[in-house]
Amino acid sequence: MSSDIRTGNKTHDTTCAASEMNRQNDVAQAILTGGGNAAVAAAVRTAEIAHYRRIIASCLSQGLPSSNFTQALRDLGTGGS
Repeated sequence: MSSDIRTGNKTHDTTCAASEMNRQNDVAQAILTGGGNAAVAAAVRTAEIAHYRRIIASCLSQGLPSSNFTQALRDLGTGGS
């Protein structure tokens, strides 16, 4: 569920790039830690949720639309928040 969307808003774009790096690191750590498929899947889901929440916070602080990212959170089972 990666989200490499450039807006032209340098602050937001930088935040998104940093968040994506964090997400990738968290996913890699989850895989390295292991613990079975369910544990890895739960850790990856947690990383994805944190990523989209960071992007939404950045969108809101920069006055950008966040509906696509809210939908991603719904798809991850959070109800969109």
